Amino acid sequence: MKQSKAFTIVELLVVLSIAALIMGVGLASMSHSGRQFGFQAVRGELVSIIRYTRSNATTEKGVSVVVIDPIKKEIYSRARRTMGLWHFEDVDGSNKSTGAFNNNAQLQGDATVAPFGRFGSGLMIDSSGSADCGTIPILSQDAGISIECWISPSVISPLSQRTIVNLTEGSMVLEADDSIKASYGALAFNTDPSIIPYERWSHLMMVYEPDYTQYNGSGTLSLYINNMLVGQSSGTPGVSTGSKNFTVSGSGASFKGMIDEVKVALLVESEKLKLESDITVTGETGQVFTAPFAIRFNKDGRLIQSVPITLFTSASTRDSFKLEVTADGGVSVR
Repeated sequence: MKQSKAFTIVELLVVLSIAALIMGVGLASMSHSGRQFGFQAVRGELVSIIRYTRSNATTEKGVSVVVIDPIKKEIYSRARRTMGLWHFEDVDGSNKSTGAFNNNAQLQGDATVAPFGRFGSGLMIDSSGSADCGTIPILSQDAGISIECWISPSVISPLSQRTIVNLTEGSMVLEADDSIKASYGALAFNTDPSIIPYERWSHLMMVYEPDYTQYNGSGTLSLYINNMLVGQSSGTPGVSTGSKNFTVSGSGASFKGMIDEVKVALLVESEKLKLESDITVTGETGQVFTAPFAIRFNKDGRLIQSVPITLFTSASTRDSFKLEVTADGGVSVR
């Protein structure tokens, strides 16, 4: 009589149990490997966004920002985008001067292009003139903006208010006491008097930067003269979105002297990374950043303020790395 080679029920149950155990261990290992792969990708994307933002700051010659938002689970760049640039190097038969992005300036009144600007030629206004530079789009209420130019006021200029640039809801004005009034929406301030010399070139840059740690539309308006901060005002500007008329000088309150190298740039969201899992950002001393955390680069690609070594984690403490941004803009993770 032949013996049966079939498995008994007990043997089958033992084999199935062992197989289930092996599969369970394998799936757990695969799950962890997948999570590690995803987290490694986040590391790479974060470094890429930081380097892109630093490069944008040096290329556009202005502040650019990386925001790490643990509340919305987002990492994104606030990069500068030039919207208008006027060198005032030429003027055609219809009294237009070439501007970047086909946004030419229509010269009005006695405004003309003269051969002794800050760099090459520049815009000269003797008594009553301006340049209509078209429109600048304000893309969102939380967009940052910067307006910069070189000015050389005339010594024969009367002691009265003189508009330098005007963007419907924002302007820079040379006051009768030779202070500068900067305004953007509801935010405004005056510098100390006699801050601008006559018959000499001065560089002005007015910057509105949103507060990235809040969601209430607030921010800070700053004015720099020859790269030195001379005034600030914080609050909610309350500007509206849409296209805004932009003029250099202005009718009724014309600047008198020379204006050159006028530039308007927006600070807009780009290079965005949306995270699937919760994240925690902690500082070098263990403090937890519950609000969005900003890494800000200046026009030379250097940090505007010190950034602590930051522990960036997912839901698991094993899925973590330390991010370090050095003062000169270098990035390392470990």
